[in-house]
Amino acid sequence: MICPVCQSEYRDGFTRCNDCDVDLVERAPTSEGEPDVALVKVYEAGNAAIIPMIESLFASAGIEFMTKSEPIQDMFGWGRFGSNLNYLIGPVEFFVREEVADEARALIETLPEPASIPDQATES
Repeated sequence: MICPVCQSEYRDGFTRCNDCDVDLVERAPTSEGEPDVALVKVYEAGNAAIIPMIESLFASAGIEFMTKSEPIQDMFGWGRFGSNLNYLIGPVEFFVREEVADEARALIETLPEPASIPDQATES
């Protein structure tokens, strides 16, 4: 038994809290937490311009996603200076629930190919 006000524990047979003068309640069952969810990596991007596009696609389709490395891309050294990728951190990775991975990949395939930057050595 437990007091709902002060959370004091009592042995069986007690019905009221001596300090708060309220009726005791049964101990609340412990929650087992959220079930484990299998996540699948569906994309990785080094191009900072495509990241918000993918986030927007997933949000519009109602697909919950998680990114790895996105918030810390600009935190170390020169950030994404010149390359759109922090080489210390690596690309931003997108993860979704296993059951929607195929749908997420299909959405990503609808994006146009990112424009390539011409090689300066071959432009003469």
